[in-house]
Amino acid sequence: MASSDKRKAEEGLAEPSETAKRPRVDETEADAPAKLSLKLEILERAKRTLQQKKEFLAAAKKAQAAAAAAASTPAPRQEQAPAVAEPGAGRSQKPAVGTAEEEAPADEGAFFDPEIGHRGGRRMDQRRRGGLQFVEEGKFQKQAEISRLRREYGEGAARQLAARKAAEAAAAAADPSDPNLVPLGERPPREASPAPAPVPAVEWWDARLLTDKTSYGAAAEGEPSIREERITHLIEHPVLIDPPGEAPLPPPQPLMLTKKEKKKMRTQNRQAREKEKQELIRQGLLEPPPPKVKISNLSRVLGEEAAADPTAIETEVRRQMGERAAAHEDRNLARKLTPAEAREKKLRKLLGDPEADPTTSVSLYKVGSLARPQLKFKVSLNAQENHMTGVGLAVEGEFTLVVVEGPPKAQRRYEKLMLRRIQWNAEEEDEQEGMEEAEAPKAPNYCRLVWQGTVLKPSFRKFRVETLRNAAAAKAFLGQYNLSHYWDLAEASVPE
Repeated sequence: MASSDKRKAEEGLAEPSETAKRPRVDETEADAPAKLSLKLEILERAKRTLQQKKEFLAAAKKAQAAAAAAASTPAPRQEQAPAVAEPGAGRSQKPAVGTAEEEAPADEGAFFDPEIGHRGGRRMDQRRRGGLQFVEEGKFQKQAEISRLRREYGEGAARQLAARKAAEAAAAAADPSDPNLVPLGERPPREASPAPAPVPAVEWWDARLLTDKTSYGAAAEGEPSIREERITHLIEHPVLIDPPGEAPLPPPQPLMLTKKEKKKMRTQNRQAREKEKQELIRQGLLEPPPPKVKISNLSRVLGEEAAADPTAIETEVRRQMGERAAAHEDRNLARKLTPAEAREKKLRKLLGDPEADPTTSVSLYKVGSLARPQLKFKVSLNAQENHMTGVGLAVEGEFTLVVVEGPPKAQRRYEKLMLRRIQWNAEEEDEQEGMEEAEAPKAPNYCRLVWQGTVLKPSFRKFRVETLRNAAAAKAFLGQYNLSHYWDLAEASVPE
């Protein structure tokens, strides 16, 4: 008994027997035959196991030799790795010899022990190496970020972050056109731009007029290939397309009120202020003003006090009346404009606001003649009164060019003066009535607006009238200010 257990322990192929694990009990002579048969069975199993091990080692050597021979040949044959039985399978039951023989390779023809396994085949499997496995970009960064979140906030925060990133990636893959769904650091794939459409040989609006709708060849060479019956007096108006960016609407203009409406607005504002003041006095937040005592309401306001000492009360009332009048004058004086402010207000009303339109308007007038002193005086004085600059060039035998520069409001008044108010032929008509029939009548005088526009800054410092000999001298005079083209405009101007 002891010798068989020792042999099994040395070989390492069998577990300690059930009798060795059991505690010692008193043996009787009735149990001796059963124990003897058990010992013989265990001995037989050990012998059988040793024989299987020897056969397996021989088969393994044979398989290694066959594998080495196959590796030297050009077309190696892959050996089938023998199946390995789970460890401990032979401890509780006998080895399935028939099954192992069926699973073993057919060329080996040896017994295959699933308990030990194919060690040579296992080493051969370990020699095989797969291809290169590349790591995706950002993999370790994501792992480090998740581990940091797990360390700082716990496992729950890391799982939430991973779930959120997975949801973002899924949403970006579903709709790549939305840039808000693309995760940071990634870009949606760009779609290839469509190829431009080829240029047609004949445009569609010309095809309906040509006999040959495929080319312009015959029409370009001058041959009659146009369908003249298609040409009519009708005009095709294309459909108007709104521009992609509409101009913003102009700001709302301030409401223009009449004098009566302005007075009503002032009255309403004053009543609102007085009502608010009375509400503060009623709440006790403001002291009530003293009674406004006058000579007419002296006895009614003061009552018995006025009867006690009328002279003193009248003196006090007159003093209060003087204080109120002085305060009224002081308020008016405080609101009164200084001479400089009054002058500026008058110019703003006369010329307009220069800050609203900083440009300078220019007008050119072509006058037949300024020989009469009255006409020359009116043209010059009105230009000075409207604070306009410019020059009047009178050329003998030709015409007079009047150039005026100033704000738009002044230009409108001066235009009315030159084209409507001044009677250019009034005196000449009276003179022609008294002339004799033998003398030829003079040509009628006239005044026309040649051109009107804007410039960045004025070219003259004041308005004056110059008399020149000829057109060349007038053009040279304007050339000093780089305005010689004004004379060319006036010469080219003809009456409508």
